[in-house]
Amino acid sequence: MSTEQAENTAVSKFGAVGKLDDGRTFVQFERHLAHSVEKVWLAITDPEQLARWFPGIELEREQGGSFNIWFGGECEGPAHVSGTVTEFDPPRLLQCGSMRWELTSAGSGCVLRFSDILHFEGPRSEAELTNSVLGGWHHYLDRLEGALDGVYVDPEQPEVDYSKVEVSGRD
Repeated sequence: MSTEQAENTAVSKFGAVGKLDDGRTFVQFERHLAHSVEKVWLAITDPEQLARWFPGIELEREQGGSFNIWFGGECEGPAHVSGTVTEFDPPRLLQCGSMRWELTSAGSGCVLRFSDILHFEGPRSEAELTNSVLGGWHHYLDRLEGALDGVYVDPEQPEVDYSKVEVSGRD
């Protein structure tokens, strides 16, 4: 996703939906976190810390390394995603396939910008799949915030029903 496309999308904690120049759909979230870039970087890359909020991920922490993600529960998208770590620039940038994590300092904390480019397959509509992906990533980002804050976030907590949430860029 280009920086220009991302900057032209109004993003909130609940995320936003946009279209790339080639017509593909992306979701993007922006979270203001009361933790340093370095602390958040460890939470998204260190295996022990990942296990606290995103237990189904294996990550080779280097550009060109591999990653595997197993989404648990009643995942409505692909249950397993794998690929290559295309960008690894500690402690600021991690890109695994179409998933991108960017960290910037902001006062005593940082801003996490997360985006994912969606792949639509199967009988469900684009809107249904987009809502499912928005809900899933919101759920995981809530778990990340809880882990950073030292608060347990129940992995069985229901995901937000995005069909009822105002999301920028969605029809």
